[in-house]
Amino acid sequence: MIKDLANCLKENVDVWCGEAVDPLFLKDCKEYIKLEGKCDLPADYVTLLRYVNGAFCDDVYLFGVQPENWPGLDDVVEQNEKYNSEFSDNIIFLGTNDFDWLVYDAQTQNFQIRSRIQGEIVRIFPDFENAIRLWFALD
Repeated sequence: MIKDLANCLKENVDVWCGEAVDPLFLKDCKEYIKLEGKCDLPADYVTLLRYVNGAFCDDVYLFGVQPENWPGLDDVVEQNEKYNSEFSDNIIFLGTNDFDWLVYDAQTQNFQIRSRIQGEIVRIFPDFENAIRLWFALD
């Protein structure tokens, strides 16, 4: 359950989470991504944003929406505008670390870790929760 995942992130002393996204910002973000011709934000990611506005630890990030408390860190829209031009419109970038991207592939309907260098798939996840648990080493 996504609420449990959000609580797990919040309770982890090594993870910093932004406060829940303002529903108006979230609505604007979803509409903007659609207008840009990208696939929809995945539902579980949107649900998580209702509890935490992105998260980070060390060099692992999960993008938020307009994260004012994160100076210098772009949000999900800005990251996709910067880096997604080399990928298909079916890919949404959700997070990053030094070597990889955490993405959602709408065509295959799965979450993936992709190399930042060549964009090749490193790992595929059946659902968002498993992807986030590995991304933040929660287990």
